[in-house]
Amino acid sequence: MKSNLFCFLIFYAQFLLAQTIPAPKLQCVNNDALNSNVDLQWSLPGNPCGGTFNGYKIYAASSFNGTYNLVTTIVNENQTSYVDLGRLSQGGTWFYYMEADYTCPGSTVLQSDTIQNAPPATPEIISVDVTPNNQVIVNWQRSISPQTKEYVLYYALPNGNAQPFDTVQNRSTITALDVIADPTTASIAYTLAAADSCNKISSFNTKPQRTILLTYATSQCERSINLKWTRYENWQMGVKEYRILVSKNMQPFEVVGVSDTSAQVFSFSGFNDGDSLCISIIAVSAADTNIISHSNYACFVPSIVQSPDYLYPINATVNLDNTVSVSWLVDDKAELSLYQVDMGNNGSQFNLLKQYSVAQPLPQFETFIDSASDPQNSALYYRIKAIDSCNNKFPSTDSVETVFLSGELLDYYVVALYWNDFAAKFSNILYWNLYRNMGTGAFQLIKTFPAGTNQTADSLQAFLSEKGQFCYRLEAVYSIDISGVYQDTLSSFSNVFCIDHRPIMYVPNAFAPNGVNNIFKPTIIFGSPQNYSMTIWNRWGAKIFESNAPDIGWDGTQNGKDQQMGAYAYLIKFTASDGVNIERKGMVLLVK
Repeated sequence: MKSNLFCFLIFYAQFLLAQTIPAPKLQCVNNDALNSNVDLQWSLPGNPCGGTFNGYKIYAASSFNGTYNLVTTIVNENQTSYVDLGRLSQGGTWFYYMEADYTCPGSTVLQSDTIQNAPPATPEIISVDVTPNNQVIVNWQRSISPQTKEYVLYYALPNGNAQPFDTVQNRSTITALDVIADPTTASIAYTLAAADSCNKISSFNTKPQRTILLTYATSQCERSINLKWTRYENWQMGVKEYRILVSKNMQPFEVVGVSDTSAQVFSFSGFNDGDSLCISIIAVSAADTNIISHSNYACFVPSIVQSPDYLYPINATVNLDNTVSVSWLVDDKAELSLYQVDMGNNGSQFNLLKQYSVAQPLPQFETFIDSASDPQNSALYYRIKAIDSCNNKFPSTDSVETVFLSGELLDYYVVALYWNDFAAKFSNILYWNLYRNMGTGAFQLIKTFPAGTNQTADSLQAFLSEKGQFCYRLEAVYSIDISGVYQDTLSSFSNVFCIDHRPIMYVPNAFAPNGVNNIFKPTIIFGSPQNYSMTIWNRWGAKIFESNAPDIGWDGTQNGKDQQMGAYAYLIKFTASDGVNIERKGMVLLVK
């Protein structure tokens, strides 16, 4: 009997020693900036042992690892909020935790989570993944901020902003399914933020992660599928590799190849005619190979294609915004998937400029806008290739060449202009039109030249009152005759060539206040003088006149009093429209 009692006492003592006093759950710590207060809210912990309630203790520190001081003791057991008066006047960042004080001998007192008065920390994204039914799963790390109540999911926009589309409750929930977006049409960027019970929300993650967009082109003639996909971005250590996943005829998926990160392309040929294929790309994280991301799933049956009978470039013209419109003619009965535009600075060496998908149904005329090349430096040559779904390339019969206009100031008032011939197969230049713009906003036709002309001179003598910048544009009017296919008359414009005529300043060497030339001032031709000044000094070095406007000259007086006949020093300065500082100094003779 004594033995049983002894065992019971030992068990009871161990029970008391093992008992803990839970802390209140600190749910919300919010700033009241208007009154410099911090508001705290918590949920009740419950009495663990039935002992006497002594209070809830609130501690605060200005840093997470700082020295925590007792703020107050709440003596009302049912109280769930407290206002820490004037706390923000001592600094803007504070950390709080709570303890419950019950008379429970031998019990361990637990502390609540330490909560900051700032919004929760921004959560880290683990991956974005695409399911076999082409829905997107977003995965992230559990928020490190204990006050986190929910997560806000966003679509990351190209301008750096983000558009919210879903809210996920519970700090421990770290995955979400997006049933709205379609990952088969675009690479979709995701980011997220954390929010607490005070409705404070963190900034959204500035390193969004994108779904991989997989596109493909079939090549039945070579029994291959040409795959292309977008990069997976913003993993901490990047992508280790891409794996190509294929299912044939509803069978389980298999990895059929691995690609490094240098290029996002792969050619798959392990299939038979008529097979039904489903393909996806897997990106593998370099930091953790257990973290992966699938692209969209592309499911299709490869089909045969028809090649084009002809492909002719017919025009390349420079637009006013300095882009180049390149046009070509193609057999619209062909089944094409891509166009490739090559560009070079001569007719023999070309570089890939752009490759893009063909519109369906295939139009006979196609125009590409080149905004990457610079037609201001030289003539540009373009060559077109049509690519079918077999990856067969059908190059154009020849290249097309833009007109490059250049020039120089031969002498005062004369501009010399030079240009090359427009060139396209089956084309014939009929005549040239020259246009000029003097700052009015519109080009005016000034001359027409016959074919075979490649230079001219333009006199500016009649435009001495203009600002001094003259811009030119040349138009080649030509016929094109592709026998049995196409005939037309077209135009190709050159680049815009502008020349700034340096200001010309005439300064009289004498003037007579009572004569015909009674005001001393310069005559400035071409240009809009900025920061203009003219200063006059007498023979003793005293400044007697100053003007800051080209139209206001010296009338030979100082403060209304006529000055003596004789020589006076002048200094005229201004900044020309091209930024060059102009200065003229000398002597002017005042004659009476």
